[in-house]
This record gives sequence, C-alpha cells and structure tokens, in this order.
Amino acid sequence: MVEVGRFDTRSDAEAARSLLAAAGIPCVLAPNQATGTHPTDPLDGAHILVADADAHDATAILSHHTPTQQDHQ
Repeated sequence: MVEVGRFDTRSDAEAARSLLAAAGIPCVLAPNQATGTHPTDPLDGAHILVADADAHDATAILSHHTPTQQDHQ
C-alpha cells in the first residue's frame, strides 16, 4: 500500500475516497497519526492508501479533482 493523498479533514478524505471508488480503485483511509485524535473524528485528517499498482491512476484522479493548497489561500 502506498499513500496517494493526505487531507486536513476526514470529510475531505472521504470525498476523495468516493472519487477513487467511482473509478474502481480500492483504497483505505488511515487516520492522521500526528494529531493523535480518535480516527472517527470528522475534523481529524486522514491519509488515503492504495495498492502500488493503482498509485499512478489514483494520484492522477486526485490531482484533477481535489483542491490544492493554493486553492485554500
């Protein structure tokens, strides 16, 4: 498994997971270990992990459909 996305909120990560699922790419959400909060906290960040074989496609999908840091400034 390889990380293809890191999100500040769990809800952003869930939205990205939905995009990958719609494209047929299985993924796993891993809680943001840096915050130490409960993994079900909707404000806690999360990382999206996919199989190595899906990493390229998943990265391309997420780069076209999720906000960048510049979008938040």
